[in-house]
Amino acid sequence: MRNIQAEINKRQYSDNIPHPRESAKNFFTTDPNLIYHVQRFLPPSMQKWAMEQLTTFGERVAGPIDDRAAYTDAEGKPKLKKYNRLGEDISEIVTNDGYKKTVAEVYGAGIVSHLYHPVEQLGTTVPYMYSFLMGYLLSQSETGFYCPVTLTMSAAYLIDTFGDDHQKKTYLTGLTSTDYETLYEGATWLTERQGGSDVGANRTVAVKVDGEENVYTLTGEKFFASNAGAMVATVLARVDDQKQGTKGLGLFLVPWIKPNGQKNQIYIRRLKEKLGVNAVPSAEVILEGAEGYLIGKAENGFKYMAEALNISRICNAVASVGIMRRALHEAVYYAENRAAFGANITQYPMVREMISSQLRDVEVSTSAVFHMIEYFDKVINGTATLEERVMSRVLIPLIKYRTGEEAVEAAHTAIEIHGGNGYIEEYVTPRLLRDAQVTTVWEGSSNILALDLLRVIEKENGHELFMRTMHVLIDGLTHSLSMPFAVQLRNQLTILNDNLTYLLQQPKDYLTYKLKSIADHMVDIYSLCCIVREAQDQLENDGNARKYVVAELYWKKHFYADANRGIQGDSLLDVQFYSELLNYGHITEEQIQSASIFRNSLEELSDIQS
Repeated sequence: MRNIQAEINKRQYSDNIPHPRESAKNFFTTDPNLIYHVQRFLPPSMQKWAMEQLTTFGERVAGPIDDRAAYTDAEGKPKLKKYNRLGEDISEIVTNDGYKKTVAEVYGAGIVSHLYHPVEQLGTTVPYMYSFLMGYLLSQSETGFYCPVTLTMSAAYLIDTFGDDHQKKTYLTGLTSTDYETLYEGATWLTERQGGSDVGANRTVAVKVDGEENVYTLTGEKFFASNAGAMVATVLARVDDQKQGTKGLGLFLVPWIKPNGQKNQIYIRRLKEKLGVNAVPSAEVILEGAEGYLIGKAENGFKYMAEALNISRICNAVASVGIMRRALHEAVYYAENRAAFGANITQYPMVREMISSQLRDVEVSTSAVFHMIEYFDKVINGTATLEERVMSRVLIPLIKYRTGEEAVEAAHTAIEIHGGNGYIEEYVTPRLLRDAQVTTVWEGSSNILALDLLRVIEKENGHELFMRTMHVLIDGLTHSLSMPFAVQLRNQLTILNDNLTYLLQQPKDYLTYKLKSIADHMVDIYSLCCIVREAQDQLENDGNARKYVVAELYWKKHFYADANRGIQGDSLLDVQFYSELLNYGHITEEQIQSASIFRNSLEELSDIQS
C-alpha cells in the first residue's frame, strides 16, 4: 500500500507541477547575498567560524527544522492543559516533541548564549549581528518560534542591563543557556485588554511585600501574552497610582516557578487562536498576587521596556526579510519547474518582472536591515556616537514598518506565481502569508511606529541628524556609477527637508496625518543609499556591478515618475539581466553603460554640473 501511495504522489507532481518540497538543501550556502553580508558586517577574525556555523545552521533550518515547522503549524499547535487530575489549575503549555527538538537545536546553536558567553574558538562573545544572521535563516522556516527566541533575548538584555546581581545570578544563566535541560525561555508581557498600544492605560498593580527588598505581588491581566508558560517573564505593572500613564509603571521579573520550587500565581485563561505563527503560544494570562522582583528603579519601568522593544523590532524586521527570502526561493523554484503554453514560465517577461521585483525588495531591505543593525551593535557595545545612537532610534521603527509591509507583498507574489497551487496547504506559501501578516502589527503597527518616529524628531532632532548622516554617506558615493544616485539622493533630501520644515509648522492633526508619508520617504532614501553603498563596495572589490542594477530597479519603483509613466524608453533591466540578478552573476561596468541604465540620471547630473 505504501508503494502504491508513493507512486500516486509521484504522478501527482510529475506533469508540469513541481513538488512543493523546496530544492534548497541549505538556506545559507544557497544565498550569496547573505554570505556577502557575513563578509561585510562581521569582524574578519570571526568570519571563518561564522561561515562554518551558519552553514551547519542553514542546513538544519532548510531540513528538519522546516519539517517540524510545517507539522507544528498544521497539526502540532501548542495546547493548554488547564488542570491536573486533582482539579488543580496548573496552566501548563504542552508543545509537540518536534517543537521541543527545534528549541533545543536553536538555543543550542548559541542564538542567545553567544551574546553573553565567549565562544571557545573565538575567545570572545559575538555581536548582535551574528544572532540576527541566525534569525534571518530561522525565520525562513519557523517565524513563529523566532518570537520566543526574540523574547528570551529581550528578557536577557533587561536583566543583564538593569537587573541586580541576584537576578543575574539566578535567572540570566538560564536565559543564556545552550542546554535544553537548564534553559529558561523568556517572555515580555505588556499588552492589556483596555490598553493595547496605549501601555500607559495598563492596570496591572504591583504591591510591595513588607520586609522584602524589591519583592512585590502583581495582580492583573495580560491580554496578549506571547510565549505564555515561559520560565522568566518581564512584566510592566503599576507601582504608583498617583502618576498617570507610563510614568507610574515599574518593570518586574516574574518567574513561572518561585525560588522555593512552588508554581507562581500565574494562570492562563486560554490560548489565542491566531491567523499564523502558530508555533508561539499566545495567551490571556492572569496574575493573582504573583511574586515579582523589581528590575532597576521603579519609575523607569517603561523606559527599560522601550529599550528591549528595540531588540524585538529589529527581530521583527529580520523575520520579515527572512520570510521575503523564502517567498522568493519558493517562487523561483516553482517557476523554473513549471511549464505552460509550451514553454517554461520563466521565459515570460511578466513572470520575470514579478520574480525580479521580489528579488529587488528582499535584497534592498536586507541591506537596510543589516546596515541598521550595524548602528545598533555600536549602541549596545558603547562605541556609538550621539549621531549613531539617534540614527539607531530613527531607523528601527522605519525599517520595521517597511519590511513588515514588504513581507506580506512578497508572500502574496509567491502565491500568485504558484497560481492555484500557491493556495494549497501542501505548499509553504499559505504559511508564509499567514506568518508575514503578523509582522505588520507585532511590536507596533504602522501608526504607532510613525508616532515613535515623530517622538525622536521632536525630542532629539532626529530628522536633522538623519539629514546630516545621509549627506556624509552620500558623499562617499564616488564611483562613476554611483554619482547619478548621489545626485538623486541629494535632491530627495532637499525635498524631504522642505516637507519636514513645512509639516513641523502645521497643526498636530495635519502633521500626524502626513507622518507615514514622511516615514516612507525617509526609508526610501536610506534603503537606496544602503544598496548603492553595497554596489560600489562590490564593484570596487570584486569587479561585479550587479547590485547597481538592483539599485536602479529600486529607484524606479520608489522615485521614478515621468509623463509616460515609464512606458516609453524603459530599458527593461530586470528582463535584460534576469539571469545575472537571480543567480548573483557577474555584470561588468561596460554592460551597464551599454544598457543605458543611467540615461536619465546622467542627463540630470550633467545639467546640474553645467
